[in-house]
Amino acid sequence: MIPEKGRYAVLLALLIISTAFFAMTAVRWSGDRAVADDTLYQVSTIGALLDGVYDGAADIDSLLARGDTGIGTLEGLDGELIVIDGEAWQVKGDGTVVPVEGSARTPFAAVTAFEPDIVFEVEGPLDLRDLEASIETALPSENLPCAVLVQGTFTNVTARSVDRQERPYPPLAEATKAQHVFTFGREEGSLVGFWLPRYLAGVNVPGFHLHYLADDRIGGGHPLNVTVEHATVSLDITPEIRLSLPDEGGFTAANLSGGREAELASAER
Repeated sequence: MIPEKGRYAVLLALLIISTAFFAMTAVRWSGDRAVADDTLYQVSTIGALLDGVYDGAADIDSLLARGDTGIGTLEGLDGELIVIDGEAWQVKGDGTVVPVEGSARTPFAAVTAFEPDIVFEVEGPLDLRDLEASIETALPSENLPCAVLVQGTFTNVTARSVDRQERPYPPLAEATKAQHVFTFGREEGSLVGFWLPRYLAGVNVPGFHLHYLADDRIGGGHPLNVTVEHATVSLDITPEIRLSLPDEGGFTAANLSGGREAELASAER
């Protein structure tokens, strides 16, 4: 028989090993950052953005510490935010694409540490709706969130962005009425974003929420339509969601009761 002290030592060793294993499988360390695998990290909610809550709730450095791929907007609804390859880019209201400083703040964004679970090729011509249909066919479940990255050759890209808003902030559907629309010819680029289940309505955009960024970083925005010539589609299933909610400012008084699907459709499409 193992002496009592020996049993305690064995139990302690097993506890240490199991704890270390859990930590290694749940968290991927990169420098001094801890990035949770298969987790969608989100700042605020789309419902708050619909209600005109555009005050910054997190800085870009903290966002990039939790994911290398994603989308959102910047404080004051200042254009479209695209995070790709661990870098943050802003498509301003005039269509200019600029890198985002780490101290800049976002009122709404979602990122993940992108590690594809499903990869496949698509051949065009495919418009945005056809592309989305091909992605939905590949999804393993309608109940699991999924990060989407489509990289390839696009033509006839139509995208939009919006100018920074001033207080008192208008609701999102009002702000996007003054959107600026841009068109691009044939170019290499990426569609970045998420497909989310319908039960997350009010938290984020149900279905597809994508942003576009050209490889040369000259153009981008929220895509209204594209034609895909050829592309590689990568999907990362993210069954875990971490939601970081503001505890001050406009969020605490926002109308988040739901029932605003028509407003969201108007603003997004």
